[in-house]
Amino acid sequence: MAAELAEETTLTTRSGVTLDVRPATPGDEGALRDLFESVSSDDRRFRFLTACDQLSNAQIAAMTQVDHWQTDSLLAFVDGELVASAVLACDKPMTSAEVAISIRSDRKAQGIGWSLLDYLTDEAERRGVKSVMSIESRENHQAISLEREMGFEARPVEGDSTLVLLERRF
Repeated sequence: MAAELAEETTLTTRSGVTLDVRPATPGDEGALRDLFESVSSDDRRFRFLTACDQLSNAQIAAMTQVDHWQTDSLLAFVDGELVASAVLACDKPMTSAEVAISIRSDRKAQGIGWSLLDYLTDEAERRGVKSVMSIESRENHQAISLEREMGFEARPVEGDSTLVLLERRF
């Protein structure tokens, strides 16, 4: 199925920040590299579940070369400046999806994560997905708290006591 998202969507966070959100494209590789240099090393580790100073070409490609239906990658801007990246990755039958969000360090605690997660879960449900999941490091207390607040239920990840799986069913 072809992408059905509008070219750009405007979201307003609970704190009043206006986000211009649009699908990522291959031309956004440099902007994504710059964004992830502005994400704390802990947040990069939480996002990719491994320590990394820079993103690999494969990691960048996974966010810029997507079909915008089964896998969607979105960029969020404030006043033209890239502040966050959000990914929705659905399984082949489109019954479950994983979400991942990264926010520039100086833009945290402004409701950006909440607004993007709310948008992604609504979008997943619109696409017919029955559950949305996020795999988090147990150390990522902010993300776990936000996801629980949004109705995600936590359970251990079998075989890895350092991770927790959060899931919201529709």
